[in-house]
Parts: sequence; C-alpha cells; structure tokens
Amino acid sequence: MGDIPTHVYYPVGAIVSMMIDMADGYSVETYMLGKSSTVGALNAPSFYRAYVRSSGLAYRLPMSILQREYLFCPVYMRVAMTAMRRMLMQLSQSIACGKHHSLEQQLIRWMLITLDRISTSKIAITHKELSGILGFRREAMTLSLKRLTGLGYIESRRGEIEVINRKGLEALSCDCYWIGQEKKRPVG
Repeated sequence: MGDIPTHVYYPVGAIVSMMIDMADGYSVETYMLGKSSTVGALNAPSFYRAYVRSSGLAYRLPMSILQREYLFCPVYMRVAMTAMRRMLMQLSQSIACGKHHSLEQQLIRWMLITLDRISTSKIAITHKELSGILGFRREAMTLSLKRLTGLGYIESRRGEIEVINRKGLEALSCDCYWIGQEKKRPVG
C-alpha cells in the first residue's frame, strides 16, 4: 500500500481482494478482482492492499510496457474504461447493500460475485475470513451459512464453501447482485 506498482496483473483463475487496512487493526474488502480484472493498473501509489484470496493463474506485465503500448491500443483503453465504470458501479451497489440488506443477503451477493470470478463452485475461505470481509461477527456468519446449508443451497466445510444450488441462492439474493452485474433477475 502506498507504493507505485511495477507490474500489472491479469488474474485468470486467481481471486484478489482489494483490502483497506484500518487503524484499529481490522481490514475490509472493498472490491473483489478476478477474471476480467486488472490488479495494479493505475500508475499511482496504491490505495489498497492486494490480498490473493484464492491462488490461480495470473498474467503479469511490466508497467513500463503497459504505459508505452496502451496509447497505441484504443480497444484496450475502451475495455479499461468499461471495467473502471463497472467497478465504480459495483462499489456503489455494495455500499447500498451494506446499508440496507441483511447479513444473509450480503453473504449471498458476495458468494455469487465470487462464483462469477472463479471457474469452480468451491470457494476456499474460512468463516473468520468471511466475517472479516463482510464485517459481521463470525457467529452470525456461521448461523447464516447453516441456514443456507439447511436449504440445500451450499455445503460448508472447514475452509471451504461449496455452492450446490446457485439458482436457489439467486432466488434469495437482493437486487444489488443483479444491478451490480448489470444483469436482469431471472423470472420464475
């Protein structure tokens, strides 16, 4: 945090959390990066700590090459601007969701976004990590996960959540997931 990145990373199978470290020792995930995302693309001091939450393939490019070449590639610039717009929209929707929806709805939104960024139905995360990311007590997180397990939508094991019924989670999700992904909620 605070350093100017020397490389840009393009996660293909990895999940990287943008973490903001608070003065009281807590950290908060502000955004989740995965496939179709870029880590470190701003040529400015970093305002977040990149935390690799799920390892996987990522391409790496020296910042000097990106700076030299992006001026000659209007398609890259257009894609980058679209990605930035989408990130701002998702951040805004995340703030609204955090202020108006239940822990369970925020948890479901987070799981669906994670699934959109990985190529498996298994999310490697502990209850403690998840409670830190979403800002709720671990016990409350565990109760919500148990309820979703009881509904048959997920299986929660030590260090892993497996989504076994995505459509069920989608049906319980708040509109914030759909708005943030620029998708229409399926009917029925």
